[in-house]
Amino acid sequence: MNIAVVSHDAGSSELLCALISHHLDDVQWHIFALPNSPMAHICQRLNLSFSPISDGGMPLEILKPDALFFGTGWQDKIERPFVEHCKKHCIPTVAFLDHWSNYRERFGYPKDGWETNCGDFTAVHDEKALMLATSLQLPNPISLPNLYLQKLIKDASTKTITPNQNLLFLSEPTDAVAKATYGNENYWGFTQYSALEDILQNFENFGCAGLTIRLHPSETGAGFKKITKKYPHIRIQINDAKTFDLISQLQSAHIIIGFDTMALYTAALMGKTVLSYLPSQSREFLLPLPKHLQFRTLSPQKISTLTPCVITIDDFGMNFALFLQTVIGKS
Repeated sequence: MNIAVVSHDAGSSELLCALISHHLDDVQWHIFALPNSPMAHICQRLNLSFSPISDGGMPLEILKPDALFFGTGWQDKIERPFVEHCKKHCIPTVAFLDHWSNYRERFGYPKDGWETNCGDFTAVHDEKALMLATSLQLPNPISLPNLYLQKLIKDASTKTITPNQNLLFLSEPTDAVAKATYGNENYWGFTQYSALEDILQNFENFGCAGLTIRLHPSETGAGFKKITKKYPHIRIQINDAKTFDLISQLQSAHIIIGFDTMALYTAALMGKTVLSYLPSQSREFLLPLPKHLQFRTLSPQKISTLTPCVITIDDFGMNFALFLQTVIGKS
């Protein structure tokens, strides 16, 4: 059985690569990725071979796969021609959704015809995601275990890391996502830069020795450097996600703050002290975290009561053999 895989953004690429690594010998995998993309870097890290996507031709014409698994996100939509080709040739397609945000927007909503960019099936990895995909009427929601998160948590349990007493800010390119989706960088009433200003202005309330800013893979540190220069009394370091190991940074941090990034949820599963910060009423909290860890303002009183999180990950979803049977036998 031949399965074609195409992805770009880091979130769904991690899910797909974890699935491929876990079931490497169960099918024939054919991965397609842009050179130097998040998917390409993940494949290289996991020693998974991939075919670079070029401008000429459609590689699936020769491969004729039994199914296409594709990643979703807000960056380059490299999967679109692959999905179009498969639908034209009656090859079943599965869209993999990471996180719990912008499910329809990944496919082009609210533009007319966005539904044509969806997969024949929609793969999700937890009960909340399944309920959300079902409520939004995405095609044939189907559940799989989150092998990526399971491996992260397992790896974390084997590492011994010395705490650094820092506050770790997990940045997300909020301005770019808002601009690409809604045409307004400040659509939600805040950006990663305004949130950083809030953090720095309230830094003493966290009881931390310094601040570490972990950039999203698509970000550079230029915008942050302009802000941090105004706070020379705070020890601040800006780290590239491609260089610094995520698990090590999560484990060593004293407190971890972010918006809705999966890394924040991962930290909570690891038993770290976390808070989800959305300084606006225009955006809903999406991470499945307890309400007392959801902040609209950085209140000193609420920060002082923070304690390590206690949540677990369920082995949610069907096994791989049944998944393949459902996708290929039902389409």
